[in-house]
Amino acid sequence: MNFEPQTYEELIRMKRCVELTKYYEVTEEELWEIYHFLEQEPEAFIKGGRQNLSLIIGQNTAKTQKVIMANCTDSSIDGILLSRTGFKVFPHYTPSSGSGSSGGSSSNNNNNNNNNNNNNNR
Repeated sequence: MNFEPQTYEELIRMKRCVELTKYYEVTEEELWEIYHFLEQEPEAFIKGGRQNLSLIIGQNTAKTQKVIMANCTDSSIDGILLSRTGFKVFPHYTPSSGSGSSGGSSSNNNNNNNNNNNNNNR
């Protein structure tokens, strides 16, 4: 993006668009399209997934205006949310296995150790 921002809002919007290129493969044309989309629509935001960027207007009655096919280049994130007011990165979520069988087996080991200690103390 080769231009000199004239206002603070233009500077911030440009900074956020440049930030977007750290996470997604987008062309210069697509970047300008995103920049102008955010500029023209007060309720516009960009929602990024693993393989695309959705240009959306409105939170409550969200309407997708366009989808840009863009691969996410950072495997440590699941997506982004970009608007006039912010830039949020969603880290990759890996579900944990919980306390299923591993928790039960460790408590059984503790019971066995306690029984052994009790037997040794007699």
